[in-house]
Amino acid sequence: MKLLNKSKDREEDIFMDIHMYRDEGNALSGNLYKNTADYYDYDNRNIIKDDLDFYVEYANKTKGPILELASGTGRVALYLAQKTHRSLECIEMSESMIKKFEHKLKTSYKNLQNKINIHSIDISNFQLHKKFEYIIIPWRSLQFLSEEKQAINCLKCIYEHLTDSGLFVFEIFRPRNYDENWLGKEEISYDIVDGTKRVIRSTVNHYVDTNKKYIQYLNKIKIIENNKEVVVEDMLTLKYYKYDDIIRVLNSLSFKIKEEYGYYDKRAIKDGEEMIFVCTK
Repeated sequence: MKLLNKSKDREEDIFMDIHMYRDEGNALSGNLYKNTADYYDYDNRNIIKDDLDFYVEYANKTKGPILELASGTGRVALYLAQKTHRSLECIEMSESMIKKFEHKLKTSYKNLQNKINIHSIDISNFQLHKKFEYIIIPWRSLQFLSEEKQAINCLKCIYEHLTDSGLFVFEIFRPRNYDENWLGKEEISYDIVDGTKRVIRSTVNHYVDTNKKYIQYLNKIKIIENNKEVVVEDMLTLKYYKYDDIIRVLNSLSFKIKEEYGYYDKRAIKDGEEMIFVCTK
């Protein structure tokens, strides 16, 4: 295991930190947004919006119910249901995310309640006993399966659930240079005002293993209201893939890459920070 840390004095502490999060059950299982799910929908970055019509476009090339894995609070599913008038089967592991999703269905999207079914299942091991023409894993969510064997199991399940003529679409990020300059860096994702409340979300780069190819960062939400400040945090762990890595995995499972892009505007994959794949059997 390769540990990167700006301060050698902190090496032992951070090594213990990573194992504390690993010991929660599932290997590297801090990805359930237990503390920060309530603030997930505050994210207003373009990258959180630019994928929506992309997924609608490919939905319109298929028919029948849609399967979405790692559906979170329903950001993509609700948009798809509205735009395509199709039903969706949504799989999500995080109970905190599911509660937010269900609340939105009961309040703001009552008209979609009969179109969306939410399943509390591990996306690396599921069986719905039906096939779909359209399966998606939006917003880097495959990477929350932080060990490659988990991702492979997930992709095997997808293959079994995909019709012979179906489309499977997913997106992952292009890895950066994970060196000492990356570790410890804090970046603000958004800073917005909601009534009397100010919500600031940042990520703090915490850990990297360049042998097993995963990174860990602190998802940090600062809430400022009535001159009081509260901070809630979750540790998130993501497996990263170089282009050749993900191609190897897809080929090993008999997926065929029909299209590949570097962003949702369909720029060449070599020109984008994202890697988007449209796959068939």
